[in-house]
Amino acid sequence: MPVTVLAVDLGSSSGRVVAGTYRDGRIDEVEVRRFPHRARHIDGYLSWDLDFIRDEVVAGLRDAVAMFPDAISVSVDTWGVDYVPLDGDGRPVTPGRCYRDDRTTRTLDGYCARLDDEAAWAATGIAPAVINSSNQLFAYLTEEPEAAGRTERVLFLADYFTFLLTGIPGWSRSPASTSGLCVPGADAFSGDVLDALGIPASWFGAVAPEHAVVGPCTVEGLGQLTVVRAGGHDTACAVHALQRDTARDAYFLSCGSWSVLGVLRDGPLLSQEARELGISNEARADAGLRPLFNLTGLWILQECQRQWRDEGRTHDIVELLRLAEAAPSTGIVIDTEDPRFAVPDAMVDRVREVIDEAGTGLPTLDEGAIVRVVLESLATRYADGVAALDALTGARVPQLNLVGGGSRNALLCQLTADAVGMPVVAGPVEASVLGSMLAQLEVMGHLAPADRNAVIGATASTVRYDPAR
Repeated sequence: MPVTVLAVDLGSSSGRVVAGTYRDGRIDEVEVRRFPHRARHIDGYLSWDLDFIRDEVVAGLRDAVAMFPDAISVSVDTWGVDYVPLDGDGRPVTPGRCYRDDRTTRTLDGYCARLDDEAAWAATGIAPAVINSSNQLFAYLTEEPEAAGRTERVLFLADYFTFLLTGIPGWSRSPASTSGLCVPGADAFSGDVLDALGIPASWFGAVAPEHAVVGPCTVEGLGQLTVVRAGGHDTACAVHALQRDTARDAYFLSCGSWSVLGVLRDGPLLSQEARELGISNEARADAGLRPLFNLTGLWILQECQRQWRDEGRTHDIVELLRLAEAAPSTGIVIDTEDPRFAVPDAMVDRVREVIDEAGTGLPTLDEGAIVRVVLESLATRYADGVAALDALTGARVPQLNLVGGGSRNALLCQLTADAVGMPVVAGPVEASVLGSMLAQLEVMGHLAPADRNAVIGATASTVRYDPAR
């Protein structure tokens, strides 16, 4: 008997609602609605238009139910670290602040005076970073004390949208694990961290396990749907869509605006070497962990495309990749983690600035050459990360699984295979959606976890890239 589930997958530049029908051992997906969005400055802070996103999500779910009247469940996944403060009536106190807003830079000295990097790592197993929820909430308390005083609870983004669908607040393990507010393993919030930063413990509740039913959808016209926690963090969903031998570690690279490179294992990596390398021990959608590096990803290229579009230059990704493939390698490797690449606008100018600082003496590079520099630099950073994981885990895995939008980029996949010196298996492209659907089917009793690998193999298309000899 076919069964349909719905996935709401929200990224930092677009969102989508996808229906998946499970029949004959595979999942057939239909994208019902896709919408772009971006952060904008509101009241001096870079913020998300949460009302717009909510309206698009609800419209997409209504369209999906109209197309698939027997749909049984829905789950929401989003990017990590951002949050929504709510008042006593469950209304947002402020717009949803964006992790790229520079308020956390302004308050960083005060943050570090209360909780230095070593203490933060020891308490959480999460690499310190100005975008972490812990830093954002300290900035909120510091710069917006009146709003903070009216805050009754704080929900991470996936939990906020789940709350809008059900009226039930919660704190899902996978987004909570990215916050810098939880103990290693993310089974509970860290009282030491909350106390050190002056963040009220009353803003949070118990950390909820993923792969569980939240409750019925209470939005008008959607009452047939059961809302499920299938993995609130999009990367947690993505790695749930990887075929793997659960008896051994596996490496993954989720490549979108951000790149997330890590290993799937049962326990955290908490050595001094792991701390120095910047490992974050984040949670999977199941009971395991995904120790990882959070790296800059295709955001740099996306922002270059936006600038070229505004300037009336070549910006179509297919044409840009054709030009990059034809361009000879310059041999230039830029540091993709340079803070100058973390903010929007004028990205081409920043890339050229960094290239000029290297003193290459090259003439001004055209679009194709710049794209090639960006992709070769990303591949080099991935190779460094893989080498670090090899050293930390003591085991070399046979391949790197690359999922997300970057798996469509054949040039990036080949450059990565060449740089890491191992095969890259690219796909599934829409891994977060597939992972959400698999988890929902498991929670709703329509798929046994032991059958997951077979369903992934029948559903997802992958491409293997071998390193050049």
